[in-house]
Amino acid sequence: MLDYRTIQTRYRFTGTLTLETALHIGTGQTATVTDSPILRNAAGQPFIPGSSLKGAFRAAVARIVPNLNLQACDVFGDDNFCVSPQNGQKNKDYLAVRRFLGRKVPRSGGGDDAEKAREALSHFEKEDWIEQKITEEHLLTLLNENLCPVCRVFGSPFYAAKARLDDLPVQAWFEVTEIRDGVGIDRDSERAVENIKFDFEVVPAGTTFRFGLTVENPTDQDLGLIATGLREMQAGMVRLGGIRSRGLGQCRLVLDPVQRLDFSDVKMLTAYLKGDGNGETISPEEFLTQAVQGLLKQGGNGHAETTGE
Repeated sequence: MLDYRTIQTRYRFTGTLTLETALHIGTGQTATVTDSPILRNAAGQPFIPGSSLKGAFRAAVARIVPNLNLQACDVFGDDNFCVSPQNGQKNKDYLAVRRFLGRKVPRSGGGDDAEKAREALSHFEKEDWIEQKITEEHLLTLLNENLCPVCRVFGSPFYAAKARLDDLPVQAWFEVTEIRDGVGIDRDSERAVENIKFDFEVVPAGTTFRFGLTVENPTDQDLGLIATGLREMQAGMVRLGGIRSRGLGQCRLVLDPVQRLDFSDVKMLTAYLKGDGNGETISPEEFLTQAVQGLLKQGGNGHAETTGE
């Protein structure tokens, strides 16, 4: 069951992300020296927002999971196997039931909202919930049964993510940036369009950033999906930032040993709370191999139990 009221296990992934090509993550503002400056912290150093990396990481996983006999929804589409898509029927059904949180869905009457809730419960095959007070446990049950695997890990409009990506601070750089020129192209004539010249700032290739990812209460399937994304980053297949079609944003991840903390292990938890350790460490290759093998063995079936291994 999806639940954050207690922490069972926590995995911490760290490493070094190295730019193989220049990177542009713009501020959306203009500056006197360039049309599109890069994002910087208060010290004037470039950084990669965790939100930017999370979007690219999630998209990389979502592209691969269909090959693993799993489904990944488009949260803005109308896929009907997950409650997240805004235009999907399951989304509308979930919202109809959620309106009765703390109240009973009447067996008859009650107006349009009650009629929609009864219909939604029928779609979810939960007719026995009629005339029961809808609780958070009911809603968690619906989410547990009707979220796609990717939404279960990276979050949805109704459920917080299990995976949290840190902002990536710069680790080593040349303390200079580059300004590059661009022009608009007429697709018919294949020539530059007049008066559409612009420039933009980039962080140069070779710059390194500190990577950090935390995952709490993952199932074996969740860990397999995380490992899939990490493999893509190791292979340099996850591009970041803007203007990627021009070659920007290619990077490669080198992982540190993985840290695993089991909160049910009193000895391990006590050491952690005393500041004497962060749990057990697992070599990156061992973790990735085991996690991917576990995902492949499942064949995309069902919702695995939260792992303690």
